[in-house]
Amino acid sequence: MAEETNSGYGLLSRYRGELMGLATLGIMLLHTYQLQLTSLPLRAIRQMGFAGVDVFLLLSGMGICLSLHRRAGEPLGQYYRRRCRRLLPAFWLVVGLYSAGLALAGRIPPSVILWNLSTLSYWWNIPGGFNWYISAIAALYLLAPFYDRLFRRCRRKEWLTLAVYLMSYGLYRLTWSAGLFHLMHFLLRVPDFAMGFLLASYLEEGRQLNGRHLALWGGAAACGVAVLCLYVRQPVAAPLCLAVTLALVPACLVLGKLLGWLPWRGLHACLRTVGGSSLEIYLLNVIITREFDLLAPWLDHDPRHITYYLIAYPINLVLGILLHRGLERLQRGVRRA
Repeated sequence: MAEETNSGYGLLSRYRGELMGLATLGIMLLHTYQLQLTSLPLRAIRQMGFAGVDVFLLLSGMGICLSLHRRAGEPLGQYYRRRCRRLLPAFWLVVGLYSAGLALAGRIPPSVILWNLSTLSYWWNIPGGFNWYISAIAALYLLAPFYDRLFRRCRRKEWLTLAVYLMSYGLYRLTWSAGLFHLMHFLLRVPDFAMGFLLASYLEEGRQLNGRHLALWGGAAACGVAVLCLYVRQPVAAPLCLAVTLALVPACLVLGKLLGWLPWRGLHACLRTVGGSSLEIYLLNVIITREFDLLAPWLDHDPRHITYYLIAYPINLVLGILLHRGLERLQRGVRRA
């Protein structure tokens, strides 16, 4: 199949697991809020770790589109069952236990447990809500089949994708003006998911990364740099997330090429393992990030908080991988029964 090629857009399919692993590590780096970094370049690198979310959404959109096309004619309920089986067991387990613990400690009202488990706490901006990302990806999974129908019928798929960018930015400005600042995280990332559909169509059609496409992605990267420059003076009009979404595809293509040059296959295997358990690792990492003050007396042994992350993050990775594998085995057993 065209998507299995070893160059161009095929790199995004071949190294999807590795890219997900790098994205996971980038988000974990972003969450080292308590780590005292005196170097401005190091702080900038940490800040850019949020682009890991964009990589997740891009690759998720690509994977969902390919899956929907392979299973054309499948009942819609079957698609939703597969998405729920991947997302909800880990989410309900980790977030349910964590929210229950917070409620028992008197840190959140018991009603917030239900808000969290429903994934609605983000949309209603409920105080004590767990996190925005799971709510966002659940909404995108919900809407994906309907967007896919529009996408397949559209002859000008690039223009449709551009329309998603413009619509998302317009909604971002409207909600910002209305004081709904928390929705920025979702609205500015919707184009990532839509771009994943476009890349999936390129893979299915065997599109080559020719001169015209290189010029397109080079122009997108240049626009991203321009937005980054404007961000310094106009952070609302030119948000940093917008710069990332514009430069995301060329950045992933470059990363894919670099991964192809890596001689050590062990690193590929490690990144694929992390990428495959990204959901569980992420959920646990949110807790480790939020509960720094609670965990620091046991894990923190220096004023710059380096030891906290040197101890907590390997534990985070191991527990996330074990949780993912345990839930997979449990679900396989349930399906066999």
